[in-house]
Amino acid sequence: MIEFKKIVKRFGDRTVLNGLSAVIREGEIVFILGTSGTGKSVLLKNLVGLLTPDEGEIWIDGEEVSKFSEEQYLPIRKKCGMVFQHPALFDSLTIFENVAFGLRRQYQFPEEVIKEKVLKALRLVHLRDVEDKLPAQVSYGMQKRVSLARTIALDPKILLFDEPTTGLDPVTTTAVNQLILDLSRSLKTTSIVVSHDMNCALSVADRIIVLDKGQIVAMGTPAELKKSEVPLVQDFLAEVLA
Repeated sequence: MIEFKKIVKRFGDRTVLNGLSAVIREGEIVFILGTSGTGKSVLLKNLVGLLTPDEGEIWIDGEEVSKFSEEQYLPIRKKCGMVFQHPALFDSLTIFENVAFGLRRQYQFPEEVIKEKVLKALRLVHLRDVEDKLPAQVSYGMQKRVSLARTIALDPKILLFDEPTTGLDPVTTTAVNQLILDLSRSLKTTSIVVSHDMNCALSVADRIIVLDKGQIVAMGTPAELKKSEVPLVQDFLAEVLA
């Protein structure tokens, strides 16, 4: 579904991604771990065309997209649903209108179809009877679920999560991780989760990629990562086992 081929991304004299190559298969849940500043979020932004790599190729669903224009990228972005670190909801819109926002902008669906898709998306993230509320009237954890509902309402083939559990308590973190797993499986999406949380990765991921200084230093299943002798991986595991 996705392939990065020798991706290089520089900002001035600083090389953030340094020849990175990886294949992500259709239907996989892949966690990308690393310390701050190792290029995790930059990799996602290159994937959706918010940034352009200086070298290398990015393949999405059979198309090489790294040199696409903004107009060419639009159908690619429709395949990709992005869930940001913060809910990024519109405070003045109801939860229903927040979830419907992308549907109204991108498609000309009849109102009854929009209502059906919004309510289905809210049910999938285990939210009921909240559609008439404003974001400020529900908890932060529920706002995160609303942002996820807004994304899946568009039926993306690829789900991208940027630090989805940042700022959440342990109970809500577990619930969000379970949602990522359940939605990826039930909707048959390919999911990439940028995170710093090895515990989440071990419980949810099919495979884990660990970045350091813009390069992959470890990649494998949770069971394989637990046996890794890479110092950075051992540091992550030490936090889980502490």
